[in-house]
Amino acid sequence: MSSNVPNTSKSRNTSPSMNTEADSADAEFDRRARRRATIRRFTGHPSLVIGTSILLILVLVALLAPWLAPYSPTKTSLVSTLQDPSVKHLLGTDQFGRDVLSRLIFGTRVSLLVAFWVVTLTLIIGTIVGGLAGFLGGWVDRIFNLFNDILMAFPGFLLALAIVASQGSSLDSVIIAVSIAYTPRVASVMRSVALTIRPRPYIEASHSIGLTTTRILLRHVIPNALPPVIVVATLSAASAILAEAGLSFLGLGVKPPTPTWGNIIADGQAAITTNPLISISAGLCIAAMVIALNMVGDGLRDALDPQMRRQTARIL
Repeated sequence: MSSNVPNTSKSRNTSPSMNTEADSADAEFDRRARRRATIRRFTGHPSLVIGTSILLILVLVALLAPWLAPYSPTKTSLVSTLQDPSVKHLLGTDQFGRDVLSRLIFGTRVSLLVAFWVVTLTLIIGTIVGGLAGFLGGWVDRIFNLFNDILMAFPGFLLALAIVASQGSSLDSVIIAVSIAYTPRVASVMRSVALTIRPRPYIEASHSIGLTTTRILLRHVIPNALPPVIVVATLSAASAILAEAGLSFLGLGVKPPTPTWGNIIADGQAAITTNPLISISAGLCIAAMVIALNMVGDGLRDALDPQMRRQTARIL
């Protein structure tokens, strides 16, 4: 009779492992599907793709400037002043005989450095200050609003101009001044998002289990508030490029002979009637970078939109 009893021990032993393998396979499939959806969400946005491509080209130009530039950007030649575009000098020379194309290529470095450090500083300072103000509330929020409103009452460029004029002309002064001028905008957005996150149930649950304010900010508030803050910081980078060019044009930016797009426009102003290509080429470079940053900001805003993420989740 024992031979007629079905042997179920083997099936009982193998069934849990088979279920575990099936669950892990389903989980892996879901992870891959979400990863593909995330990639499609970013790569499927034309503005984001085009803007990122332009920025990558500019970054490569900045990194490879010593090899791409045909001449030294600071070498002068009194016998080659204000030459028209030619095979030897594709964009001509300025009033000091310096090759305009070489100066434009090296000027990309300054603009990208300013954009990078301004975005980094505004993100760090604005996220911390705005997050604390919005999450803590009370007198902290009132003090934040007072100082933030004072800073935002001044146009960003005029505030940066005043700071640079008091600190002196240098790349560090420009970065610090522009960062101070545009940090209030990032902090204001961070505060608004933190105010909407503070009353949510998972924040109350975090308080109930004894998490400190710092851990709640780092674990829950800042990660959930980063998407809109990153978009604002990216758009601030475009304003920082324009501010740096304006300061350099006025002689308050990076000191000559270091090439920047702003002082190239200023140098070409004296020869605007005889060789307008000097100022026009630098202006086109500024426009290309600003347009690219705005396109990246618009693309990130759409790609990081919560409604779009929910629609993607429903499709999956």
